[in-house]
Amino acid sequence: MLTRFTGWRALAAAFVAGALAALAMPPLYWLPLAVVGVAGYVLLWQAAPSPRSAFWRGLAWGTGHFAVGSYWILEAFNVPPADYRLLGPPIVGGLSVVLGFFPGLAAGVARWIVDRWPSVGGRVARLVVLAIAWTGAEWLRGHVFTGYPWNPLGHVWAFSTPLLQGAALVGVYGLGTLTFLVLAAPVAGARAALAALAVVVAGWGAGSIAMGDAAGEGGEGRPRIRIVQPNVPQSEKWRPESRARLLALLVEMSRREPGFDRLAAVVWPETALPQIVAPDSPALKVMAEAVPPNGLLLTGAARSTDRPQVDGVWNSLLAVDGTGRIAAHYDKVHLVPLGEYIPFHKQLAPVSGLIGRGSFEEGASRVTLVPANGLPSFSPIICYEVIFPAAVTGPHERPQWLLNVTNDAWFGLSSGPYQHLVSARLRTIEEGLPMIRAANTGVSAVIDPYGRVLASLDMQVQGILDHALPAARTMTPYGRWGDGALLAMVAILLVGLGLAARKSRHSR
Repeated sequence: MLTRFTGWRALAAAFVAGALAALAMPPLYWLPLAVVGVAGYVLLWQAAPSPRSAFWRGLAWGTGHFAVGSYWILEAFNVPPADYRLLGPPIVGGLSVVLGFFPGLAAGVARWIVDRWPSVGGRVARLVVLAIAWTGAEWLRGHVFTGYPWNPLGHVWAFSTPLLQGAALVGVYGLGTLTFLVLAAPVAGARAALAALAVVVAGWGAGSIAMGDAAGEGGEGRPRIRIVQPNVPQSEKWRPESRARLLALLVEMSRREPGFDRLAAVVWPETALPQIVAPDSPALKVMAEAVPPNGLLLTGAARSTDRPQVDGVWNSLLAVDGTGRIAAHYDKVHLVPLGEYIPFHKQLAPVSGLIGRGSFEEGASRVTLVPANGLPSFSPIICYEVIFPAAVTGPHERPQWLLNVTNDAWFGLSSGPYQHLVSARLRTIEEGLPMIRAANTGVSAVIDPYGRVLASLDMQVQGILDHALPAARTMTPYGRWGDGALLAMVAILLVGLGLAARKSRHSR
């Protein structure tokens, strides 16, 4: 029936199909709706009379998909005092249209290809062309204009960790290629649908074997780390009168017994301190009380320098030792546009002031920190940075673990924090590295290098979590080659298409 729709009816059907597919994303995982949604995308693409029509249908599908998948952004506009509440709906709506461009691009390009080269015959072959175009569009969405790879299609499998293990080979974009083919297979007929089901079963089996009996605890003698989740509402966090109380709360939670004297590190969330920290800040002496013997405090903080010639504030991760000295730091590289910085804010200072929010400075580069206290080397990732594949470790020495500090208090109990956690899990699988994740209001977690959550503190719970640091696994193919592994997979699919087209011509 979808194939009979034209004009606005086709666009409306595409919008609904995209919205339904979004309900298969975390935390709902209504997978049958992903099949319905992606099948609708394909059917409308097939019935489009031209590449231009295919583009508009794809854009409508993407707009519906991202409107449902990104609704949680509205929560940030409702945090008291909510001065910009009325801007929320048009901004989220506009973002949905912008993101919808990418499924539209995939549909338009793929239709242009199959119209130009009719030798790409057969329903399965055309699905492969569309899947490759989809992958290219998802990759572009993750990179152009600083990128926004939120909820890539491969996330629909996050309810079953074995089904995510393919990301260790080809990353989440490659996993998305296979996911698209599986979800779209019913359009190509019963045999293709059965083959897709067989692929899912085989993928689950291979993933289970890959995970094997790996010890999530990392064995005896591993360093123990304490995650502190203070659960401070965003509306209270930056009130000046709350500053001393919140710092005292963080220190008290850090020092709770039993086990404080056996910790290698205490971890606080992103911008845990409701103040800017400079090397001579009095707060550092108080923070030193949270440092375990011979250990470190690893905390997110807004950082400034004590050098008059260096102006600016950075969203940072600080490693503080027992004397209150900042032993090392990392400055966030990938800032959130309009949320953490205003483009050209220095050139447009009056406009920045009217918007009512300043800008953080961009960090120099990602790093691998090697603590002096013997704690294994790690790469810090601050909040939003964890959604970017192949961009979470330092450029030189491979770390032994990942540290993600975040503050999802802006988004309440919406789907956003749970989707954010799935991105973190995918990075551990891709890199073969465990992760310690500290979130202000949740979800804080200990994640092993196979993406399994070994322990966690749920949303809007105040508490501490002590856990042994899991061991890293051998470097994965994706960790070694990054998107080169994805390109190799796409090349194999293209070779297969070429051979199929040649066979089709010779059989005429």
